[in-house]
Amino acid sequence: MELQQLLNTYRKSSHFSLWLITLYLLIAAGCSEPGGIGLEVQPEGEVFDLRFSDTTTIVAFTVREDSLLSSLGVRSPLGSYIDDEFGYVGASIYTQFSLLSNDVNFGSGFTPNALVMTIGYAGKYGGDPLTAQTIKVYLVGETFYSTSVYYSNKKFKLGYPQMEDIEGDFDLDPDKLIASVSVTPGDNDTAIVINFDDVLFSSEDSLFADNSAFQSFIRGFYITTDTTDLGGIFYLDFLSTYTKLTLYYNDSLSFDFIINSSSATVNHFYHSYTGTVVESQLNDSTTGDSLVYVQALSGVKAKIKFPYLSEWVKSQKIAVNKAELVITVLDGGILTKYPSPDALFLLGAGANVTIADQLEGASYFGGTYDIASKQYKFNIARHVHQVLYQGLPNDGMFLMVPNNFLTSGSVSSANRAVIGGGGNSSIRMKLNLTYTVL
Repeated sequence: MELQQLLNTYRKSSHFSLWLITLYLLIAAGCSEPGGIGLEVQPEGEVFDLRFSDTTTIVAFTVREDSLLSSLGVRSPLGSYIDDEFGYVGASIYTQFSLLSNDVNFGSGFTPNALVMTIGYAGKYGGDPLTAQTIKVYLVGETFYSTSVYYSNKKFKLGYPQMEDIEGDFDLDPDKLIASVSVTPGDNDTAIVINFDDVLFSSEDSLFADNSAFQSFIRGFYITTDTTDLGGIFYLDFLSTYTKLTLYYNDSLSFDFIINSSSATVNHFYHSYTGTVVESQLNDSTTGDSLVYVQALSGVKAKIKFPYLSEWVKSQKIAVNKAELVITVLDGGILTKYPSPDALFLLGAGANVTIADQLEGASYFGGTYDIASKQYKFNIARHVHQVLYQGLPNDGMFLMVPNNFLTSGSVSSANRAVIGGGGNSSIRMKLNLTYTVL
């Protein structure tokens, strides 16, 4: 299927940006860097009048991110903490275990003794490293499927009637808790072990003909944390060889249920910006002139506008040689505690979500974080040319953590960044424009 046909197909989806990012990653092997745009109209024999400007007006402010496709992540965030800038951050997980083979039979005289969940651990983000977090496990009360698509705002019914609390997250019944553990994993830890209070199995549950029968017996688990612990976001690896659900029975025997292609794992994220500067920007975009905010886990993104871009061609014609959007992160002494995202991404904020420069490849388009300069840089020369000369609406752009399903993506990491807006006096967002007057 041609690229434009793909874009037209997925543009109909309310989550088109997610499809676009996935498509972008597939084509990001890269092309050679294009030269100046529009130079073909330079009169033959005339001297080039090459100029530079970084004074283009930029208006930037913070908006909420959409829910994100969250059932394909490489790893799953779990936990909660309070960020002075971004407020409350919470992440929980729905997951299923599966049978490795059919016709599992624990034999006559089956007596279940204990049930233990082990999950691969891959690090953490934010919070107090010395604060223990209590991981809690509940049964899921409805069927969900590894072949279905789920988004980060999805809430499955649990194994009992529950209501949302006043903040919009689950109000959980402590009497329905089936397992819990208080943990403070260290840098060298590779797994988290959760011993179940309820074995779940009885002597009659000794035979499972296939995986469908087992997942009808245990539809899945909801894994969350005590919201008062605020120890940070753990990164859990459900594809790790450490991850398993082990049933101990008949005193000396054990059986491992695993996670494979028949198991669904869905991440759920929750944010509360009450009382933060982010809340003030979400309520009033005019407050975003100096600093704007970008956050993973379906948090917030920045909208960037160039309101006077067309002024460049009102009294002259120019060829855009290079247009580099430079974005600088505010340090504030907290980048060690809250590292910036490994990469950011740009999408068109209007009907045209594709930025032409994306199709030149990732190495040209940019967006990777430079830890030395604390900057992200994007090449958007083709986009600027299209706005100036090809009738592309000047709708602006969205700056976000990409939902690329990698360990640095928006559904797999908790990274955030405070960045300079167009009116910041020291870390101003800039459009470095190199152009030729025709």
